[in-house]
Amino acid sequence: MELYIWGFISTLVFKSFMSMGGVGAAFILVPIFYWLGMPFPQAAATGLMLGVLNTGVASINYGRDKLINFKVAIPLIIAIFIFSPLGVYSSNVVNKQILLVIFAAFLLTAGSMMLFYHPQKKTHEDQVKTKPAAGFGVGGIIGFLSGLLGVGGGSFLGPFLVWLGMDGKQVAGTSAFVVMFSSLIGFLGHIGFEYSHMNYAFLVLTGAASLMGGQIGSWLTRFKLTGKQVKQVIGVFQYLVALKIILDLLNVIHK
Repeated sequence: MELYIWGFISTLVFKSFMSMGGVGAAFILVPIFYWLGMPFPQAAATGLMLGVLNTGVASINYGRDKLINFKVAIPLIIAIFIFSPLGVYSSNVVNKQILLVIFAAFLLTAGSMMLFYHPQKKTHEDQVKTKPAAGFGVGGIIGFLSGLLGVGGGSFLGPFLVWLGMDGKQVAGTSAFVVMFSSLIGFLGHIGFEYSHMNYAFLVLTGAASLMGGQIGSWLTRFKLTGKQVKQVIGVFQYLVALKIILDLLNVIHK
């Protein structure tokens, strides 16, 4: 019962906050589900499916406000489609403590980018750099890590979009659109390789919370927050989750 109660609450809270930045929040929820007693492959697959629901709702809302840069998104999605299955396969053979270390390292890096990197502002969407080759390379890395860690990759994608020159709101919209596809591809990979035996009752419960969170977060981003505030929200949460993971790993080492 504890799994269901805390699973619903944590999904609603973190999906609401993280969809503000187009991030699926799987990088937070997968460790939480794992700490609540769910096997890591099952937690990863569940987190990915919740990411599809959450970012799907958010993408519809962001698309209405023209906050999705499709020229940047398409090369990323193509690369993710190619490399995500490799990450899914690797997730079944890599030590779970190593996965958590990778989580923490990327969260600290991504959080630093969100909080401290300030690119030159663009006055028009056409001035945003597209860089298809770089997008394909970054998409490949995100696809592999998404499959490996069971996350949609939004926490890794955000800094790249900031580097291209997007403002906070367009980062949120474009990231949500890409994460929707990366989460779906990763989920299908986990199911296809039969690494995850799903808890469908838990998935339905947290799925409802995820849909609610997508609506709440995207509404806050579109109407209540500035682009800078969106980036700050993402960065702070990335730091907090990285700190929690590091503390847990230190406790394991000292035992």
